[in-house]
Amino acid sequence: MPAMSLVFDGDGALAGIDRAKIVHVTEPIKVAALKGGMQSGKPSVAFLIPLPDGKTLVAETSMELFHAAARGFAARFGWQDRDAAP
Repeated sequence: MPAMSLVFDGDGALAGIDRAKIVHVTEPIKVAALKGGMQSGKPSVAFLIPLPDGKTLVAETSMELFHAAARGFAARFGWQDRDAAP
């Protein structure tokens, strides 16, 4: 399963990437919880991204890393939906 890194300066995240190789997706992205997605049996989170050629890109990470990412972004930018903050 891929590791995850947090990028707080999203505008700079594209630096050095050939813009001709960037695919902008206009279809909705699905975020799915997989109850036993990890080898350990713990849950994982999958991002399903429909590509223009009809294929679907799937990126999966652990629920633990997904929560850590949310906490990291919240620490940097604050919770954007106060009612949903843990």
